[in-house]
Amino acid sequence: MTRGSRRSLSGHGATLIGVALLALAGPKLARAAEPEAALEGPARALEAELDARAQDNLSAPPLALTIPGLAALQPAPASLFAPSVLAKRSRDREFDTSLGESDPRVRSLPRTHRFRLTLHAQWVKLTRTQNPSTGEFERFHFAPMMLDLGYQAQFLKYVMVRLAVAAGGNVANTRNAMPMTVFPQAYVGFQHKIIGLAFGYGFDWTIPPTFGASANTSTALEQPVITRNHVVMGEISATSRIDKVALTLGLTLGGIQSDLTHFETYNRKFRFYLGLQFGAFFDGTKRREKKARKKAEAEGR
Repeated sequence: MTRGSRRSLSGHGATLIGVALLALAGPKLARAAEPEAALEGPARALEAELDARAQDNLSAPPLALTIPGLAALQPAPASLFAPSVLAKRSRDREFDTSLGESDPRVRSLPRTHRFRLTLHAQWVKLTRTQNPSTGEFERFHFAPMMLDLGYQAQFLKYVMVRLAVAAGGNVANTRNAMPMTVFPQAYVGFQHKIIGLAFGYGFDWTIPPTFGASANTSTALEQPVITRNHVVMGEISATSRIDKVALTLGLTLGGIQSDLTHFETYNRKFRFYLGLQFGAFFDGTKRREKKARKKAEAEGR
Protein backbone atom coordinates (compact mmCIF):
# COMPACT_ATOMS: atom_id res chain seq x y z
CA MET A 1 0.00 0.00 0.00
CA THR A 2 1.36 3.31 -1.04
CA ARG A 3 1.68 6.43 1.11
CA GLY A 4 -1.19 8.23 -0.73
CA SER A 5 -3.62 5.39 -0.20
CA ARG A 6 -2.82 5.44 3.55
CA ARG A 7 -3.66 9.16 3.81
CA SER A 8 -6.95 8.62 1.96
CA LEU A 9 -8.01 5.86 4.33
CA SER A 10 -7.16 8.01 7.36
CA GLY A 11 -9.31 10.89 6.06
CA HIS A 12 -12.30 8.62 5.41
CA GLY A 13 -11.96 7.14 8.92
CA ALA A 14 -12.07 10.55 10.58
CA THR A 15 -15.14 11.52 8.57
CA LEU A 16 -16.97 8.36 9.63
CA ILE A 17 -16.15 8.97 13.31
CA GLY A 18 -17.52 12.56 13.12
CA VAL A 19 -20.77 11.41 11.50
CA ALA A 20 -21.23 8.80 14.23
CA LEU A 21 -20.78 11.37 17.00
CA LEU A 22 -23.33 13.73 15.42
CA ALA A 23 -25.81 10.90 15.15
CA LEU A 24 -25.47 10.11 18.84
CA ALA A 25 -25.68 13.74 20.04
CA GLY A 26 -28.41 14.87 17.67
CA PRO A 27 -31.44 13.79 19.72
CA LYS A 28 -30.06 15.41 22.87
CA LEU A 29 -29.43 18.73 21.12
CA ALA A 30 -32.87 18.61 19.62
CA ARG A 31 -34.47 18.04 23.00
CA ALA A 32 -32.45 20.91 24.49
CA ALA A 33 -33.75 23.28 21.81
CA GLU A 34 -37.36 22.34 22.48
CA PRO A 35 -39.30 24.47 25.07
CA GLU A 36 -39.70 22.82 28.47
CA ALA A 37 -43.13 21.98 29.74
CA ALA A 38 -44.53 24.32 32.44
CA LEU A 39 -44.62 22.96 35.98
CA GLU A 40 -47.90 22.68 37.79
CA GLY A 41 -49.01 22.53 41.43
CA PRO A 42 -46.53 22.69 44.34
CA ALA A 43 -43.54 22.39 42.02
CA ARG A 44 -44.53 25.63 40.29
CA ALA A 45 -44.85 27.53 43.64
CA LEU A 46 -41.46 26.22 44.78
CA GLU A 47 -39.85 27.33 41.53
CA ALA A 48 -41.38 30.84 41.86
CA GLU A 49 -40.05 31.18 45.44
CA LEU A 50 -36.54 30.12 44.34
CA ASP A 51 -36.63 32.62 41.46
CA ALA A 52 -37.67 35.45 43.85
CA ARG A 53 -34.81 34.66 46.24
CA ALA A 54 -32.39 34.63 43.35
CA GLN A 55 -33.60 38.06 42.22
CA ASP A 56 -33.14 39.48 45.78
CA ASN A 57 -29.62 38.13 45.94
CA LEU A 58 -28.79 39.70 42.60
CA SER A 59 -30.28 43.10 43.57
CA ALA A 60 -28.33 43.34 46.87
CA PRO A 61 -24.81 44.77 46.45
CA PRO A 62 -22.02 42.36 47.26
CA LEU A 63 -20.28 42.83 50.59
CA ALA A 64 -16.98 44.50 49.95
CA LEU A 65 -14.27 43.79 52.47
CA THR A 66 -11.90 46.69 52.73
CA ILE A 67 -8.37 46.09 53.82
CA PRO A 68 -7.08 49.01 55.88
CA GLY A 69 -3.92 50.46 54.55
CA LEU A 70 -1.19 52.50 56.10
CA ALA A 71 -1.54 56.09 54.94
CA ALA A 72 1.02 58.65 56.00
CA LEU A 73 -0.16 62.10 57.05
CA GLN A 74 0.40 64.74 54.47
CA PRO A 75 2.95 67.28 55.58
CA ALA A 76 1.35 70.65 56.31
CA PRO A 77 3.98 73.06 57.56
CA ALA A 78 1.71 76.04 56.99
CA SER A 79 -0.78 74.78 59.60
CA LEU A 80 1.84 75.18 62.32
CA PHE A 81 1.79 78.93 61.82
CA ALA A 82 -1.99 79.23 61.34
CA PRO A 83 -2.82 80.25 64.96
CA SER A 84 -0.24 83.02 65.02
CA VAL A 85 -1.32 84.22 61.57
CA LEU A 86 -4.98 84.29 62.60
CA ALA A 87 -4.11 86.09 65.84
CA LYS A 88 -2.18 88.73 63.91
CA ARG A 89 -5.07 89.21 61.50
CA SER A 90 -7.50 89.62 64.43
CA ARG A 91 -5.22 92.25 65.98
CA ASP A 92 -4.90 94.09 62.67
CA ARG A 93 -8.68 94.17 62.28
CA GLU A 94 -10.07 97.52 63.42
CA PHE A 95 -12.31 97.64 66.48
CA ASP A 96 -15.26 100.02 66.56
CA THR A 97 -14.80 102.38 69.51
CA SER A 98 -17.37 104.95 68.40
CA LEU A 99 -19.74 103.88 71.18
CA GLY A 100 -17.08 104.23 73.86
CA GLU A 101 -16.13 100.54 74.05
CA SER A 102 -12.48 99.65 74.55
CA ASP A 103 -10.69 97.06 72.43
CA PRO A 104 -10.57 93.85 74.53
CA ARG A 105 -7.66 92.48 72.45
CA VAL A 106 -5.28 95.20 73.63
CA ARG A 107 -3.75 95.14 77.10
CA SER A 108 -3.18 98.65 78.35
CA LEU A 109 -1.69 100.10 81.50
CA PRO A 110 -4.05 100.71 84.43
CA ARG A 111 -5.94 103.97 84.62
CA THR A 112 -4.76 106.70 86.95
CA HIS A 113 -7.56 106.29 89.50
CA ARG A 114 -9.08 102.93 90.47
CA PHE A 115 -11.06 101.53 93.37
CA ARG A 116 -10.37 98.03 94.65
CA LEU A 117 -12.71 95.65 96.50
CA THR A 118 -11.33 92.31 97.72
CA LEU A 119 -11.69 89.53 100.22
CA HIS A 120 -8.67 89.71 102.52
CA ALA A 121 -7.53 86.75 104.63
CA GLN A 122 -4.67 86.75 107.18
CA TRP A 123 -2.89 84.06 109.15
CA VAL A 124 -0.52 84.36 112.14
CA LYS A 125 0.71 81.43 114.23
CA LEU A 126 0.58 82.01 118.01
CA THR A 127 1.42 79.99 121.13
CA ARG A 128 1.17 76.25 121.75
CA THR A 129 -0.10 75.03 125.14
CA GLN A 130 -0.82 71.68 126.77
CA ASN A 131 -4.33 71.11 128.05
CA PRO A 132 -4.12 69.79 131.65
CA SER A 133 -7.54 68.12 131.37
CA THR A 134 -6.85 66.07 128.24
CA GLY A 135 -3.06 66.07 128.11
CA GLU A 136 -3.14 67.19 124.48
CA PHE A 137 -1.27 70.14 123.01
CA GLU A 138 -3.21 72.88 121.28
CA ARG A 139 -1.82 75.45 118.83
CA PHE A 140 -3.55 78.83 118.67
CA HIS A 141 -3.85 80.92 115.51
CA PHE A 142 -5.04 84.36 114.52
CA ALA A 143 -6.86 84.27 111.17
CA PRO A 144 -9.30 87.07 110.35
CA MET A 145 -11.44 87.07 107.20
CA MET A 146 -12.07 90.65 106.09
CA LEU A 147 -13.62 92.81 103.41
CA ASP A 148 -11.00 95.15 101.97
CA LEU A 149 -11.81 98.47 100.26
CA GLY A 150 -8.98 100.47 98.71
CA TYR A 151 -8.07 103.28 96.33
CA GLN A 152 -5.11 102.91 93.97
CA ALA A 153 -3.42 105.68 91.99
CA GLN A 154 -1.07 105.12 89.04
CA PHE A 155 1.50 107.75 88.04
CA LEU A 156 4.91 108.00 86.35
CA LYS A 157 3.60 105.20 84.10
CA TYR A 158 4.50 102.28 86.40
CA VAL A 159 4.44 103.65 89.97
CA MET A 160 1.43 102.80 92.12
CA VAL A 161 0.19 103.92 95.54
CA ARG A 162 -2.70 102.23 97.32
CA LEU A 163 -4.53 103.15 100.50
CA ALA A 164 -6.94 100.60 101.93
CA VAL A 165 -8.82 99.59 105.04
CA ALA A 166 -10.11 96.10 105.84
CA ALA A 167 -12.50 94.93 108.54
CA GLY A 168 -13.81 91.52 109.49
CA GLY A 169 -14.04 88.72 112.02
CA ASN A 170 -11.55 86.23 113.39
CA VAL A 171 -12.36 82.66 112.28
CA ALA A 172 -9.52 80.86 114.15
CA ASN A 173 -9.51 79.33 117.63
CA THR A 174 -8.79 82.74 119.23
CA ARG A 175 -12.09 84.33 118.18
CA ASN A 176 -13.35 84.56 121.79
CA ALA A 177 -10.35 86.68 122.80
CA MET A 178 -10.11 88.68 119.53
CA PRO A 179 -13.49 88.57 117.76
CA MET A 180 -12.94 91.41 115.27
CA THR A 181 -10.14 93.34 113.62
CA VAL A 182 -9.68 96.53 111.61
CA PHE A 183 -6.66 96.69 109.31
CA PRO A 184 -5.67 100.03 107.70
CA GLN A 185 -2.82 99.68 105.16
CA ALA A 186 -0.69 101.61 102.70
CA TYR A 187 1.32 100.31 99.72
CA VAL A 188 3.78 101.72 97.23
CA GLY A 189 5.35 99.82 94.38
CA PHE A 190 5.39 98.83 90.71
CA GLN A 191 2.30 98.04 88.62
CA HIS A 192 2.49 96.80 85.02
CA LYS A 193 -0.33 95.62 82.76
CA ILE A 194 -0.61 92.30 84.66
CA ILE A 195 2.03 91.91 87.39
CA GLY A 196 2.35 94.18 90.40
CA LEU A 197 4.99 94.33 93.16
CA ALA A 198 4.55 96.46 96.26
CA PHE A 199 5.84 97.08 99.76
CA GLY A 200 3.32 97.86 102.46
CA TYR A 201 2.70 98.70 106.08
CA GLY A 202 -0.42 98.04 108.13
CA PHE A 203 -1.72 98.15 111.67
CA ASP A 204 -3.82 95.16 112.78
CA TRP A 205 -6.18 96.52 115.39
CA THR A 206 -7.89 93.72 117.33
CA ILE A 207 -11.15 94.91 118.90
CA PRO A 208 -12.02 94.34 121.60
CA PRO A 209 -9.06 92.41 123.08
CA THR A 210 -10.46 90.19 125.85
CA PHE A 211 -7.80 88.83 128.19
CA GLY A 212 -8.48 85.44 129.76
CA ALA A 213 -11.29 84.53 127.34
CA SER A 214 -11.97 80.90 126.41
CA ALA A 215 -14.46 78.83 124.42
CA ASN A 216 -17.74 77.66 125.94
CA THR A 217 -16.57 74.13 126.79
CA SER A 218 -15.49 72.59 130.08
CA THR A 219 -12.01 71.67 128.86
CA ALA A 220 -11.35 74.87 126.88
CA LEU A 221 -8.06 76.67 127.38
CA GLU A 222 -7.52 80.35 127.86
CA GLN A 223 -6.90 82.00 124.49
CA PRO A 224 -3.95 84.32 123.74
CA VAL A 225 -4.33 87.99 122.84
CA ILE A 226 -2.09 90.08 120.57
CA THR A 227 -2.13 93.88 120.63
CA ARG A 228 -0.17 96.74 119.04
CA ASN A 229 0.19 94.73 115.83
CA HIS A 230 2.49 96.44 113.32
CA VAL A 231 2.73 94.62 109.98
CA VAL A 232 5.43 95.09 107.32
CA MET A 233 4.86 93.10 104.15
CA GLY A 234 5.68 92.56 100.52
CA GLU A 235 2.93 91.90 97.98
CA ILE A 236 2.91 90.27 94.55
CA SER A 237 -0.28 90.50 92.52
CA ALA A 238 -1.67 89.57 89.12
CA THR A 239 -4.49 91.46 87.40
CA SER A 240 -6.39 90.32 84.31
CA ARG A 241 -9.31 91.99 82.56
CA ILE A 242 -12.27 89.64 82.01
CA ASP A 243 -15.51 91.01 80.56
CA LYS A 244 -14.58 94.65 81.36
CA VAL A 245 -13.78 93.78 85.00
CA ALA A 246 -10.16 93.74 86.22
CA LEU A 247 -9.88 90.69 88.50
CA THR A 248 -6.91 90.68 90.86
CA LEU A 249 -5.20 88.07 93.01
CA GLY A 250 -2.56 89.04 95.57
CA LEU A 251 -0.20 87.16 97.89
CA THR A 252 1.34 88.96 100.88
CA LEU A 253 4.29 87.77 102.95
CA GLY A 254 5.82 89.63 105.86
CA GLY A 255 6.18 89.95 109.60
CA ILE A 256 3.96 91.20 112.40
CA GLN A 257 5.32 92.67 115.62
CA SER A 258 2.87 92.14 118.48
CA ASP A 259 2.48 92.19 122.24
CA LEU A 260 1.31 88.66 123.09
CA THR A 261 -0.38 87.86 126.40
CA HIS A 262 -1.21 84.24 127.28
CA PHE A 263 -1.53 82.99 130.87
CA GLU A 264 1.53 84.42 132.65
CA THR A 265 3.42 84.82 129.37
CA TYR A 266 4.00 88.27 127.93
CA ASN A 267 6.37 88.97 125.06
CA ARG A 268 6.82 91.30 122.12
CA LYS A 269 8.43 89.91 118.98
CA PHE A 270 8.08 89.47 115.22
CA ARG A 271 6.03 86.57 113.87
CA PHE A 272 5.47 85.32 110.34
CA TYR A 273 2.54 86.96 108.54
CA LEU A 274 0.65 85.53 105.54
CA GLY A 275 -2.07 87.32 103.59
CA LEU A 276 -4.21 86.42 100.58
CA GLN A 277 -6.44 88.78 98.61
CA PHE A 278 -8.88 88.21 95.76
CA GLY A 279 -11.22 90.76 94.21
CA ALA A 280 -11.65 93.30 91.44
CA PHE A 281 -10.70 96.81 90.36
CA PHE A 282 -13.34 99.35 89.34
CA ASP A 283 -12.11 102.20 87.13
CA GLY A 284 -15.40 103.45 85.63
CA THR A 285 -15.05 101.64 82.28
CA LYS A 286 -18.68 100.52 82.14
CA ARG A 287 -19.93 103.96 83.20
CA ARG A 288 -17.93 105.69 80.46
CA GLU A 289 -19.09 103.21 77.81
CA LYS A 290 -22.71 103.66 78.86
CA LYS A 291 -22.36 107.45 78.71
CA ALA A 292 -20.72 107.31 75.25
CA ARG A 293 -23.44 104.94 73.98
CA LYS A 294 -26.19 107.32 75.08
CA LYS A 295 -24.37 110.20 73.42
CA ALA A 296 -24.05 108.25 70.16
CA GLU A 297 -27.75 107.32 70.21
CA ALA A 298 -28.68 110.96 70.78
CA GLU A 299 -26.59 112.00 67.78
CA GLY A 300 -28.25 109.32 65.62
CA ARG A 301 -25.18 107.20 65.00
